[in-house]
Amino acid sequence: MKLWQFLLFFLFSVEITNAADYELYDYDWLTQKAEVVTTPAALTKAPDDDDVIVDQLDNRKAVNNEIIGGFSNQKSFSCPHAKPTLHTGETVGQLSPEDITIVAAMGDSLASGRGLWAFTDVEFRGAAFPIGGDANMDGLVTIPNILSQFTSKIDGVSHGMGSADVLPDYQFNVAQIGAETEDLPQQAVELARRMKRYIGNELKNRWVLTFIVTGSEEFCEKCEAPSKTSIRKALGVLKKAAPRNLVVLLGPVHVASTYRQNINLMRPRCKCLEQMTGKDYRKLFDLWKKSFITVENEFNGMNYTTFGVLAIPSLAIHSRNPQSLLVPKKPLLNRKGHSYAAKWLWNRLIAGPNYNISNIALSEDAYYCPSVGCPYFRTVQNFHQCSVITESDWAAQYATTPVPLEGTKHRKQVMDRNLGGFIAIILFLAICSVSVFGTFFYCHGMRATKGRFDYGKQKPVEEEL
Repeated sequence: MKLWQFLLFFLFSVEITNAADYELYDYDWLTQKAEVVTTPAALTKAPDDDDVIVDQLDNRKAVNNEIIGGFSNQKSFSCPHAKPTLHTGETVGQLSPEDITIVAAMGDSLASGRGLWAFTDVEFRGAAFPIGGDANMDGLVTIPNILSQFTSKIDGVSHGMGSADVLPDYQFNVAQIGAETEDLPQQAVELARRMKRYIGNELKNRWVLTFIVTGSEEFCEKCEAPSKTSIRKALGVLKKAAPRNLVVLLGPVHVASTYRQNINLMRPRCKCLEQMTGKDYRKLFDLWKKSFITVENEFNGMNYTTFGVLAIPSLAIHSRNPQSLLVPKKPLLNRKGHSYAAKWLWNRLIAGPNYNISNIALSEDAYYCPSVGCPYFRTVQNFHQCSVITESDWAAQYATTPVPLEGTKHRKQVMDRNLGGFIAIILFLAICSVSVFGTFFYCHGMRATKGRFDYGKQKPVEEEL
């Protein structure tokens, strides 16, 4: 045997051994939990050893969600553009992928790209699925690289490797390794500073898509409920800094086998989660889900027209070979895992909660084009009612109607429009005042018996006789 053949055989043997060890790590635990089930009917049940019921991660439905087209790469991209035919971007319920010109990310290691550079803890932010922008869609699947098929200008995209304080501020990725929900307000303040510095007053007119990717590490390490107060504070900061903003609140990762999607393969990688029963795990997950939905309802209940919150309780991806999505022995997604996450999240944003992962194979599924009946991101504002309006119809109905102003701008507009009337009223009141007070003093003077110079004079004292 030649030397190069021996080396090749040795390397191949090592790779196979590592893969075998890696597969045993996941599937030994999986088979201890329950026997592999392949029938769809069994997947809808909730045995005590199941972690969650994937089909019930989000029970909401969205109208007009028919998907009639998709693409798999740049060459096959053929999604019809809504603009300039349709009028979009007026509200959160009419927000099209074409309206997004700024992306931002907050959260933990999942958003910072930790684990994407093999065998190190380097943060590969340029490849992180919510905000990475290295390469293009054919070489790297991320949300910004998919958005680039719809719009040519996107600010805030992450590039390269390094921590948040090392990479330039014009990259709007402030996620930190090990960050928890309690850290979100501080991250929001930093993100607001960066956006104001590099976007400035344009933030009032440009749409931002912000991803808060949180829970994967906190859920794994502490096994505690999230801090709703901290999430509220962070959203308040974002609302003030970027009023035209769709914030996607994305929960913990759930990685599963295609044959048993209710079992989360992240659990054996987390000390406290591994010790839980399926029942206890479901209770903890329900706390996270309810917290996310509560905060979502609170902000959307304020009826902001251009600021919305979309809660996605869990990023649930699966594969016939799920260990290929994970960093060995760590609760982190590798590059393939990030690609799956980007595809799942994109399709979830386009199709809404109706996007059911148990009925599709992510490796074979396409990237969805926006629905013809509702060509927008599926947000809470258009789940129950979604309508389209052409640019010409919008101009005919609304363009001639002045947009109502608020605060000091509204008062200034009223003053300018009614300046003549205000001057006439002031003159009328002045004339009335002069007439009334003049008449009063004139009548008083006529009744007087002394002149004004007589007052103060003393009567002379008569001499004594």
